[in-house]
Amino acid sequence: MVFYVDLVLYLDAHQPRRLRRVPPKKLLRAEELLDEKLDKAVLERVAQTCYKPLLKLLVSEKGLRLALRLSGTLLEQMEAWRPDLLELVKALARKGKVELVASPYYNSVASLIDAGEFVEQVKQHFKLLIELVGVKPRVFANPFLLYSNEVAWLVGEELGLDVVITEACPRVLGWRAPSYVYRAPKSRVKLLLRDYRLSDEVAFGLSTGLQASDYAARVSRIEGQVVLIGFPAETFGEFIPASVGVFEFLKGLPRELSRYPWMRISTPSETAHRYEPVDELNVQEPVTWFEGKNVSALTESPLQAAALEILRELMGKALSSNLARAWRLLTQADILYSMKSDIGAFMAFERAACALRSSLN
Repeated sequence: MVFYVDLVLYLDAHQPRRLRRVPPKKLLRAEELLDEKLDKAVLERVAQTCYKPLLKLLVSEKGLRLALRLSGTLLEQMEAWRPDLLELVKALARKGKVELVASPYYNSVASLIDAGEFVEQVKQHFKLLIELVGVKPRVFANPFLLYSNEVAWLVGEELGLDVVITEACPRVLGWRAPSYVYRAPKSRVKLLLRDYRLSDEVAFGLSTGLQASDYAARVSRIEGQVVLIGFPAETFGEFIPASVGVFEFLKGLPRELSRYPWMRISTPSETAHRYEPVDELNVQEPVTWFEGKNVSALTESPLQAAALEILRELMGKALSSNLARAWRLLTQADILYSMKSDIGAFMAFERAACALRSSLN
């Protein structure tokens, strides 16, 4: 009898909606906050360097399958400016080559702000995926794999999903290995954990000549049920240029893994269906895939704390107005993350928040 180990490849594809440097003093509609010219230019570039070659590779390579989180803000830009990419995604989803993953529509930190708003943004993402791709997802992942017991409860009880991808955090795992399926406390939600060491080997090793054969040999030595590796989709072709062989690595990985008969490439829902959880993971304090495995990269600076307070202050009035989308655009995790080291990001946020506040009064 062969005991299989599943390899799950998770790619996180996202483009934010970027704020104008100087928005109007009062808003008539949310789009007045956006620098659409910049958004389109960036999407066109990344479509050429990353998204199109990646999706076409998935179409052509039989053995290559993966999980893909397409943020709502990226999907709406694809719909507006690159519908050809959406057609490729549709074809891949129909063939079972890609499993699409649910998340908050605005790639937001809503789960740090308000539970009800978090649920609403995920429902909006559901709706968009159904409208544009014809798929209702069965798996959830937050931006940066942000996760806690509360997130699991909301995903399971309020959203009806039973699989969450999150980070293999050492302080949570203790002596346990990331290569097993776990469960959330008092929940039917199964947890698949990103192996950050094996993920980093790809993210940092590709630029120095990492070979698919060596990596497959390394993965084949892992004991357990599942090896989940995950990184931004833009790693392939945008962050690391195609010229160093990033797409050749992906192309060669299924072939090299086939040398090890106990290894199989799987999707998150397939893996979660095959295996029963081996233990419960109690995650009271949120974890992420940032270096510290916590939310400090999103919350620790005074500017980030001030921005979160502004969002909470404006939330009630904004969400009951015709400018709810404007408020939601300000919850994008990219904006908050950028404030950690860039006061200019906070100033752009503050100007947009002031415009929204004036429009609500």
